[in-house]
Amino acid sequence: MHEAFRKFKNKADILKACDELLTKEQLLDEILKEISTLKRGHVSSIDTIRRSNIGSYFSATIQQVENFEDKNLITLTKKRIEDIERLALKADKILRENIVLQSIPPLDVIKFKDIPVRHSYSTYGKRELRWGYGLHKKPFNEEGKSVTVANTPPFYTQSLHNHTLSEYSLILDSSTEGIFFPGGKKEKIYTAKKSQILHFFATTPHTLKNPLKKYSRNITYKQSTALTDWRPYSKLNAVKIIRARILKGSMSRINKTQTHKLFTIKDRNYDYTLEIMRLDKGSRYENIHPYDQYIFVINGRLNISHNDILKKCQKK
Repeated sequence: MHEAFRKFKNKADILKACDELLTKEQLLDEILKEISTLKRGHVSSIDTIRRSNIGSYFSATIQQVENFEDKNLITLTKKRIEDIERLALKADKILRENIVLQSIPPLDVIKFKDIPVRHSYSTYGKRELRWGYGLHKKPFNEEGKSVTVANTPPFYTQSLHNHTLSEYSLILDSSTEGIFFPGGKKEKIYTAKKSQILHFFATTPHTLKNPLKKYSRNITYKQSTALTDWRPYSKLNAVKIIRARILKGSMSRINKTQTHKLFTIKDRNYDYTLEIMRLDKGSRYENIHPYDQYIFVINGRLNISHNDILKKCQKK
């Protein structure tokens, strides 16, 4: 059971796809029950990927069904809509299994090869790879704070959407465009460069676009409710404000081999400080912290140690 691009010709095709998923709904229930009992340090990446493959198959099919439905103005019965929404909620929750549970304390590294493959299918065509990390030790990402990473293909545009919460996306690679009112007379484009943040105010309909010939990643810190706070253009949350901006952060040099870039994020939804560290080759950074610490390697390679434990990690 593997996700794939689907080609629908008419309403009958999408109804057939939905019927197929409904016959396998019990699989979703069994996997959700399995995930709910997971404990950190006792999770196999092989099992995580097995579970996510099933969730991805359902999610990818449903996303493409809904995209086809919206584009072709297809009307479905209330019962059919409820079935699709129920399946989507279950499949997406499977894909929010907290992969941090794969780590073994007190120090560990989650390698990119052990990360489940999941995609977001755009109404504009193509798909982008996404994955997330819960910043806690509970089974599902939405049970606490988390981060979501998107790897955007060349010339890819996300589906237009909005959230009831504000959103801050840190651009990790090449320039990325933040767009709202796309295609209209009031269209506005904000171009954020590497290591800048695109901030969309709550309820602003928007999309992200990669205008370049290479892949570009972005990462977003989310509070628990933000993971399910997403609505497509056809079903937008009530729009109360339309506003966006770019945050450039502030740079500081710690010593000859280290620089830090800080962003202070504070509004009615979020209150945190985002820190990006640049360590020159051979540089050493030491830290004592009374809480769990999570480090995401944006570029390069890093050795991390604790007492006699040494781990190597790198981009991807």
